[in-house]
Amino acid sequence: MSVYGFRPIDNLPEYYNFEYTFNVLSVFTIVTATYSLFCFAITIKMCIFYLKNQNSDVMKNGLRADVFRLFLLMQLWNDFHVLLDFLVVRIPMTSIFTSYCSLSKPELSLKILSLVFTGCVYTSHLLTLAFCVQRVLLLYSIEYQKEPSSSHIHFFSIISKIFNIICPLLIIIGHSLGIPHFLATSSCFQMGDPFPFGSIVITASRRDMPTYAIIYVVCTNAMIILILITTILMFAKLQQKRKMSSDLHQKYNSKAEKTLTATIILILLPVVMPAVLSIVDIFSYDLYPYLFLLRCVCLDARAHVVSCYFYFTHPIFKRSVAGKCDSNNK
Repeated sequence: MSVYGFRPIDNLPEYYNFEYTFNVLSVFTIVTATYSLFCFAITIKMCIFYLKNQNSDVMKNGLRADVFRLFLLMQLWNDFHVLLDFLVVRIPMTSIFTSYCSLSKPELSLKILSLVFTGCVYTSHLLTLAFCVQRVLLLYSIEYQKEPSSSHIHFFSIISKIFNIICPLLIIIGHSLGIPHFLATSSCFQMGDPFPFGSIVITASRRDMPTYAIIYVVCTNAMIILILITTILMFAKLQQKRKMSSDLHQKYNSKAEKTLTATIILILLPVVMPAVLSIVDIFSYDLYPYLFLLRCVCLDARAHVVSCYFYFTHPIFKRSVAGKCDSNNK
């Protein structure tokens, strides 16, 4: 048995002459690919915006550069996760490569896909956790006040430098954790019921790494729990600041702050689904295939809904467009 699939199809005669026919899984893949292309473009637009404006007044007056940078890293790896999910899960599930995989089994390519895919899973979780921790540290520091002292600015500068060092390390660590998948036997695995005959996924065999499979489940769920804890801490601090502002009859929470808060909520909801699936995979594998497509939707929501919401609601992007219009009018 594999992490996702049911049984390997290597050299099984019943798959040799398998012929692909257009099916509902093909429709699912085409639909998700269509909106994914649009959302990938949104993430790229935000990256270009950051590179052009990271040292400009637009960034200084609207969004902290280090917060935005970590958010973009998180979303880039979420997008990579989705892209690789098409290569190892969604496209193979349509059965378009089933006959080729059974006859040829390009083992090196399958190992590389498993390595990169698993590394992206770990890295996306680690960067999401880093983003949540960064938000908590900033909210609990007095630096977030409107008139910070020089000591507070120095403290924030230290936080910024720490995350500038941590983020590359998290990316290296996350992808290093995918190495056992490269060393294990990777293959195309037939999905169980209710998936049709010929519906496969590319992954490594769990029999080659039983201990690692347990570590994978423990680590991913531990990261999800930490994300939940940091989110609770963040909302506790936000509630405290709202109460203080209400007592002082001050207006609290800019639209930018609300956007970042809502972004955390949108990140949190899809993150919980992999934890549910991993638990179901251990204790009731028969239910796993029935929830599998929901996993794909949650993965898309984590990558695409968050990026689109942030882009279309954060005032910094509207301000940038308004600034361009004003300069053109002049």
